[in-house]
Amino acid sequence: MQNHSSIIRILVILFMVLSFCGCNLLPESLADAISGASKPMAQDGNSLFHQTDEVSLKPGELEITGEVKNPGKVNLKNHYKREVMIKESLYDDETGIHFIGAYRYRGYSLFDLLHPFNHDKKNAEIFRPAIDLYVIIENDLAESVVFSWSEIFHTNIPHQIMIATEAAPIVPYRREVDYQIGEKWRVVAANDLFAYRVLENPVKITVHSFDKKDYIIDRDFEPMYSPEITVLMNEKHVQTILPDTDKDNYTRYHSSFYGMGMGYHAARYFQGPLLHKVMGDYLKPFDPEWNRNGLVCFASVDGYRAIYSYSELFNRTDQVFPILAVPDNPMDGGFYRIFHPAEFYADRSVKSVKEMYFFKE
Repeated sequence: MQNHSSIIRILVILFMVLSFCGCNLLPESLADAISGASKPMAQDGNSLFHQTDEVSLKPGELEITGEVKNPGKVNLKNHYKREVMIKESLYDDETGIHFIGAYRYRGYSLFDLLHPFNHDKKNAEIFRPAIDLYVIIENDLAESVVFSWSEIFHTNIPHQIMIATEAAPIVPYRREVDYQIGEKWRVVAANDLFAYRVLENPVKITVHSFDKKDYIIDRDFEPMYSPEITVLMNEKHVQTILPDTDKDNYTRYHSSFYGMGMGYHAARYFQGPLLHKVMGDYLKPFDPEWNRNGLVCFASVDGYRAIYSYSELFNRTDQVFPILAVPDNPMDGGFYRIFHPAEFYADRSVKSVKEMYFFKE
């Protein structure tokens, strides 16, 4: 019986030795064919986003203030964390794209953080919809970035703007890279093509309604038609956009047009020129300051208005850009209305636009 056990142990050891030697004697080309690459990845699950370890970022205290009913400090213990993946880079007209790194971020969505702080618009008596709100986020160095309220709460894909508390590099497996993480928690925006709105160590979020200019509400305005759009940048008239009837210049988007109050509105499609194509040379889509702190108010002839951030209009990683839509009957809602296909709700699709007011915070 003892001899039998010894023979089995010898056979097991011999099998292991032969298996090891056999693997090492495989031709290199066959090894590559099996692995799928010359340097096979050390696989830990199927997600290429999760092959590296997270680094914890130092959090701070965050205050919510401005036009909210109960301003105060955020209790992070009341919130769970979400995750986004971002390829971070910056753009310069002279040198082109400066790639920073690819990252997986985990942290607190602005949607979640702001949700308990009910807005208290100071202009609610004359304009109730929350589509003219925006937020200013500041850090401990008095630096700031801005976001429209709607790109946080009314977009097709929410939770893309967060304050990250953990970060991990997303690395290729055939090349050594060194993507720096940093130490402090930071604001990141996964919808941005270029990372102008990254802000390290945020300390305060201020909720603000548009008050740079008065637009008188006239619900009985007739006809709902604007013959042109006046474009103002920092209160300076820079352009007048006239009707374009050449359909060769139009982009068409199909949409399930859904309003906050009345729900679904029948609409075959929206078509018109791309917004950035009708703007003059003064528009710099990747201007750092405008992308960090720029906002645009679209105002109708009847005083209805909506706020967009500059970055959500022109700095989009999905490359899905807004149009100035031309209605079937321009005398009812024309000549142009702003239409952004990234919207869940229809309410920011201001019709009969008479003015675009660009400003910085």
